[in-house]
Amino acid sequence: MTQRHALIAVPILLLAACGPVEKKADEAGSAPPPAEPGKSGSVAVMVKPYQDGPLAVRADGVGPITAATAFDLPTIKVLFPRAVVAQAFLHFGSGPAQPIINVEQNQIPLMEISKSEDGDLGAIRLEGGDVRGLRDETLLTEWSALGLDIANCRAGEGRDINTVVCARPEAPNVSYLIGVPGWTKGGLPSVEILKAKGKLNGFVWRPAEVAAVGAA
Repeated sequence: MTQRHALIAVPILLLAACGPVEKKADEAGSAPPPAEPGKSGSVAVMVKPYQDGPLAVRADGVGPITAATAFDLPTIKVLFPRAVVAQAFLHFGSGPAQPIINVEQNQIPLMEISKSEDGDLGAIRLEGGDVRGLRDETLLTEWSALGLDIANCRAGEGRDINTVVCARPEAPNVSYLIGVPGWTKGGLPSVEILKAKGKLNGFVWRPAEVAAVGAA
């Protein structure tokens, strides 16, 4: 090989040697970094959105909503894709208006979601549609068929005045709103009156850590 040919061959060999090295570096840069010891990668939790049919009120949530759900309009819209989800404000009493999220489906108000003092998800009130209680109870079920104990009930206050608010011991964060037509005396009516007139008008769910027995 002449000296001229040797000078030309050297750059070519250097380029050939550099090519694969650069490719490997690019491939290494595109790969995710290894997880730190004791830590796993992010985990996607799949939640099935509500489409239609019975909406279950459980101790740990309402349909796809749980205590971990954010008080956030886009989030609620994703969880209830067939519903009309809108921001609103609740005006009651002399206090300031409270932000709420209303969920309506099939032209029926399905739930009212309030915001907690910390900005998280607060109470969820359900007074319409095919909602089901802890034991599959439906709205307008009579008192005698609910199996509630008046010892776990109290007289409603504020917007629930003249309503009996009850809870089951195993789920104190789920309130049963019992309507008693004609009852305006305050306090709790007798069991006899509840048996004669009492019906389930709605539910109020709260995250378990901030709930009290019979709270509304």
